[in-house]
Amino acid sequence: MNILILNDDGIAADGIRTLARHLAQRHAVTVAAPMHQQSGTSHALTIGRAIEVRADENFDEEYEICAWAIDGTPTDCGKLYLDAIAKEMPDVVLSGINHGSNLGTDVIYSGTVGAAFEGFFHGIPSFALSLIESSEISYAEVAVYFEPFMDNVLATMDQPFLLNINFPKRLAGDAPQFVFARQGERDYVNAFERIEENGRIHYKVAGEVSDTDKGVGTDIYAVEHGLISVTPLGVDMTDYPLLEEFGRLGKR
Repeated sequence: MNILILNDDGIAADGIRTLARHLAQRHAVTVAAPMHQQSGTSHALTIGRAIEVRADENFDEEYEICAWAIDGTPTDCGKLYLDAIAKEMPDVVLSGINHGSNLGTDVIYSGTVGAAFEGFFHGIPSFALSLIESSEISYAEVAVYFEPFMDNVLATMDQPFLLNINFPKRLAGDAPQFVFARQGERDYVNAFERIEENGRIHYKVAGEVSDTDKGVGTDIYAVEHGLISVTPLGVDMTDYPLLEEFGRLGKR
């Protein structure tokens, strides 16, 4: 199977290298990742400047992994590779393994999820993989747990999809348990730190997590209870109840 792996932590990140090396033992793996850290870039595209692309011949010395370092966003990496570099489309697109979770409404800001969306936009089954910070689970274990799940899903589904997967701090029980869950709601309290330096005012993104919806059935609930959350994501952002309400107003 031909696998394309993207991320937002950058091509030097441990998560993407561990995932690529594990899967390259049984699959043909290509990596297209940002040259630098790109967390929080969502689905941003670079417009108005040329994007440098450089073959990373030192990405791996043991397995035959074709790696491209791209001076752009995670979405740039996916779109540029699929539209301009690839000689044939991959069978599956993976994004990660991200350092830190992408739960609830974090998916709106996530570069990891944004990159995976590019695979989905191209009609390719896609997965976004994230590991909560300070987890007792290693990247190597995530790769081992994920591969058979990926194989089972690909064998079952006959249409493109995007699954956002989050691994917990520790597993509930001895074996990994993948559970399908809806997206919860997550916000941040005191999201910016004010800094004054040399008479100038700066703000730095900070804040503490405030989950406004982490009830049973949400991705946040699953991860907090030692489960691996799997959330199908889609492109259509239409608020259908509100659309219907405006439709009724228009008929009055």
